[in-house]
Amino acid sequence: MSQLNDEDFQELLAVKASAGSSTFANTAPASCEKLHQLALLQEQKTKTIWSKLVEFVKIGFLGYSNELEEYILENEANDCSLVAKYSSTTSIDLSNQPTLSIDEITLQTLKIPHPLTNFTKNDANQEMSFQDKEKISKELSESPILVFIHGMGGQMSQFEPLMGLLSQCSEVIALDLPGFGNSKIQFYNNRKFLSPITLQDQRKISASIEKMTWHDFETDNIVNIVYEFISQQVSENKKLVLIGHSMGTHISIKLAKKLARGKVEGMILLSPPEIEETQELVPAVHKTSSAFKLFTYAPFLFDYFRVWDRLSGLNSTSVTRQLSKTNNAFYNSLRQFRWNLDVNSSMLLKYAKGFRRATTSDLLVAVERFNDNPCDKHTYEKTLFIGGSNDQLTGVKAIYKGDKFLADTFGRKVSSSVEVKDVGHSLLLVKPEYISGIILNHIESKFPERLHLSPAWVLKVKALISGDKWGLKNELKWSDLQPISFNITRRNGSDIAPMLGMKTLREGDNNHSPANVELMFYNSDQVNSIKGVKGKLIAIIDISADIPPYSPKSFKIIQYYKCATVSKVVPDQSSIRRFIQLVNDILSNSDVEDALIGVHCHYGFNRTGFLICCYLVEVLGWTVQEAVEGFKQAKPPGIKHPHFIDALYVKYDK
Repeated sequence: MSQLNDEDFQELLAVKASAGSSTFANTAPASCEKLHQLALLQEQKTKTIWSKLVEFVKIGFLGYSNELEEYILENEANDCSLVAKYSSTTSIDLSNQPTLSIDEITLQTLKIPHPLTNFTKNDANQEMSFQDKEKISKELSESPILVFIHGMGGQMSQFEPLMGLLSQCSEVIALDLPGFGNSKIQFYNNRKFLSPITLQDQRKISASIEKMTWHDFETDNIVNIVYEFISQQVSENKKLVLIGHSMGTHISIKLAKKLARGKVEGMILLSPPEIEETQELVPAVHKTSSAFKLFTYAPFLFDYFRVWDRLSGLNSTSVTRQLSKTNNAFYNSLRQFRWNLDVNSSMLLKYAKGFRRATTSDLLVAVERFNDNPCDKHTYEKTLFIGGSNDQLTGVKAIYKGDKFLADTFGRKVSSSVEVKDVGHSLLLVKPEYISGIILNHIESKFPERLHLSPAWVLKVKALISGDKWGLKNELKWSDLQPISFNITRRNGSDIAPMLGMKTLREGDNNHSPANVELMFYNSDQVNSIKGVKGKLIAIIDISADIPPYSPKSFKIIQYYKCATVSKVVPDQSSIRRFIQLVNDILSNSDVEDALIGVHCHYGFNRTGFLICCYLVEVLGWTVQEAVEGFKQAKPPGIKHPHFIDALYVKYDK
């Protein structure tokens, strides 16, 4: 038996960890075909009011199972690979918070280190001068930590695309608030999750949340819990940028007000509820105080309401309320439905009853306490409001009111507001890359440069440390690999896949740079020299989690797309669906004959081969064996690690 090198060993450990502690963690991901069938059947069962009533009585009162819901809970994880890789179970000391009835709480939290943390520790990067080390250390200390705070019924996995992007230039921390996400009041064996939470930690989390009183769920007390989490996880001299969604925006505002002056650099507020001058209870689900009071006194009625509300499945009101009334993508509806199923009714009622809106005076104090460094060149727009034009829960007017209030109060522009068309309350689910790009662009252009919240700055520092801006890990190994695969085929070459596997490109490389790759496919003198490849490369999909060691802007013809996946982990169902949708979108919008899409992670074997095979099986109808063998012949030795191949057979070979 051959020995594993350190890199392979770490990959196996990561895969084992990401399998999760759920009893169903190793079951096959949800089959699209079966999901479509179950979703259609459930919609047909509830097509008329009478058929819906019959179904409601059967499920709500007679104990019949809802096959669609059970299948989704067992096969669709509520969290994601990014959270699974970086999450841990954390106990938070609350003894300094007298308004809370508990002295400690255990929650599921996340910490993604700054991308330069490990890079600077690498023995190969220790040739810096003392002055350079001091300079980098100082700049890193000034770079703030990004804190993600979800809303009512949410979880930190909802921030996955944004956390993945911003973790390329900053340290990230987050937590699942008590009762939500994987900070559950009760764990069920038939509900799939990916995070590696031991049974002991599951019991510890649930036991600590069960001790909480209704009073503990009031917004100010939730703020106190988050405050203690930050105080115990973040050093005193480290600054913060708070990023909240929905109720999390009001927690962020109150938190910025509570933290020490200068601790917070800025806030990103997504889908904020309206900020009021006076504190008010948030409206109930039916937006009538009488109904809300009835639910709080008789929670079982709220359970019945929720059964009715989601009875039509993926197109039910419970989903369209969060997304849009019409034209929701199947995957987005599925993901939202899964998150809805994850929410405990009693937890929702406790948060709703205890919700106290942030006031305009809270917002004013929070912004006044930002770390406005005297050395800053000018006034920055360090509060960003983002809302969806189709938001049915909080509306889009709140972002304009908040922005206008700050401008009127300060007498100058200190914030920005962005309305995103054709999206509802769940912004990052519907347009993840677009909205993440808006936020990164705002941080890079509207926040002080001294914060170094930019992937470009990270590349600059890496160049200073290693002497090469476009440095690669294991460069010798990378250099020896086949740059681009041959065509991936089956049936003796009669069927050709529209994709090529690649190793990552490198800026300025003599053989495999953006310029050279374009030259290979678009220079008439060299096209015939690409042996084993038929077609035109129209796009490259970068599935790595890192900043690429080349500039996408170097491409003049080929289009660059980022579809990040977590390194050392088999891509999860969310990643697979995003990848397939992206490939379909690229091909459907191209009129190039024999169009090809290049796909790369770092070396172009495991994650690259896995996702290409998923596309070949799901979209083109290849068998798993045909897909695996086709990729192996095109880019020897193919998928290298057996657990990636095993995952394909578990998923598709039934």
